[in-house]
Parts: sequence; C-alpha cells; structure tokens
Amino acid sequence: MKTWRKLCSAVLVLLIFGLILFTGGCRGSENPSAPGSTGDLIKIYTTFYPLYDFTKKIVGDRAMVENLQPVGVEPHDYEPSPRQVASIYTGKLFIFLGEPMDTWAKKIEGQLQEKGVVTLEAGQGLIENNDPHIWLDPLLARELARRIYEAVVAIDGDNKGYYEKNFHELEQKFASLDRQYREALAGVTGKDIVTSHAAFGYLARRYGLNQIPISGLSPQQEPSAQQMVELITLCRSKGIKYIFFETLASPKLAETLAREAGAGTLVLNPIGGLTREEMEAGKDYFSIMAENLAALKKALE
Repeated sequence: MKTWRKLCSAVLVLLIFGLILFTGGCRGSENPSAPGSTGDLIKIYTTFYPLYDFTKKIVGDRAMVENLQPVGVEPHDYEPSPRQVASIYTGKLFIFLGEPMDTWAKKIEGQLQEKGVVTLEAGQGLIENNDPHIWLDPLLARELARRIYEAVVAIDGDNKGYYEKNFHELEQKFASLDRQYREALAGVTGKDIVTSHAAFGYLARRYGLNQIPISGLSPQQEPSAQQMVELITLCRSKGIKYIFFETLASPKLAETLAREAGAGTLVLNPIGGLTREEMEAGKDYFSIMAENLAALKKALE
C-alpha cells in the first residue's frame, strides 16, 4: 500500500502540470463581480481541518477558505486528487502543517512559490519526535493561529485591522481553553489515558497526563497480538475505567481492549477532521475540545 501511495504521489506531481496550465489560463479571464462579492475575495487553501478552522476564524468574510480534506476523512496519509492540487495554484495562500502530516504539500511548495502562491508551513519548528498533533495543545494551537494571521496580513495588508481584531479574539479563546484544562485536570486522581492512537502526547505533556496509546502516531499503525495482551494487563493493573476511541477511525481495537480489561469507552476526538454530523451540528475546534475535557474528567476522576 505504501509503495502504491508513493507511486501515486510521483504520478500526481506530473499530472498536475496539465491542469495547472488550464486553470492558470482560466485565472486570467476571471471576471470579479460587484465589490463585496466572492469575486473580490482572496482565496486560501488549507490541507486539513484545524488549519481551516483557525484560518476561517481569522479571515471571517474577507477571504475565501477552502479545505482540501473531505468531510469525514481521516487526515493521516490522505492525499488530494490531481485536480485538487491544481486548484491550489489558483489561490493566493496555501497553508499546510508540515511533515509527517501532509507530506505531499512539501513536494509542491517550491512550484507554488514559483507561480506566485504564498505558502505557509505552519508547524515548522513546533513538531517534535515526528508527532504532528500539535493543535491539541491549546498554546501550540495559538502559535499556529498567530502564524496564519501573519501570513494572511502579508498578502492582504489592507484588511490588517479586521484580521488583527479576529486574531486577538481567537487568542483569548485559546487562553481561556488552556485555563479550563489546567483548572479541571489539576485535581483529578488519575493521570493515565488510554487512547486509540498516539495523538494526545502534546496535550498530555501540557497538563501532566500519561498517554498510553493503542496504535501509533497514525491509526493505521496497529498493535500486535502480544502488544494487545500487554495493554490488557496494564489497564487491569492500573484500574483504567475508560478506553478512548475516535470518530474518524475504527473503534474495534478500543472496544476489544475495553471489553477484555473490564472498562467502558468514551470518545476523545483528535480533531484531525470532522464528521458530516459534527459539521451539521455547528461544532468546531473549541466545542470539541470542551467535549474532550468533559470526557477526560469523567475518565480520570
């Protein structure tokens, strides 16, 4: 599967050039509509949900933001179609996290810059130990938002005041979220959280928790039978009450572990993407982080 994915990546880079020529020609013949309409707005592309959510909150109605990751799709190892990649060249700004999350994005960064598209590798210097899940730490998420804000202002300085106001409001939300987590988790008796995959390392470190993942940094990195036996024994010895599963990945391993360890299950959402139901319910990064905090308190008290 990985060999096939690499082959597809190589083919993808070659295929997009024909589409780029087509979309580039169309770009020059665009007819912006009346002032204030979408024809006047700069277009920004993001690779997956957290970057999209933060960007949308900053730009409000002054820019168009399109997320390349389809609704309901798990972001690890996701790669866009050649047509999606070609569409990025029609934008003004392209925001990606950086390896190891959206590795395909780095491959086209230089080509985008040559075509006049500004790029932002938002997670550069923040990602440690090959773990991309920095957005789950509210303070690192705030830094991501700050970098997005600066990139947006760089391409649209005329609206700096508007973007600055939105960013400061966003900063306050991150600060409030951090405070809520610190206060709620300071007094819990338990510290061990058993998660579907190793997505919560930054969050655990920030708030003094110990993450015990079933799978690796990607949900596709499943444990062996021996590792599952060891996890069952560990959960029993530590008296783990709940095993956490996710919305975009199969819950089977978490359910099996919970059943064998005599524990219950709860959702702990890594917010790599949203389901259609979550989108329709109007959920966002902050509402889901609040749900995650409630789940953590229930599991650890």
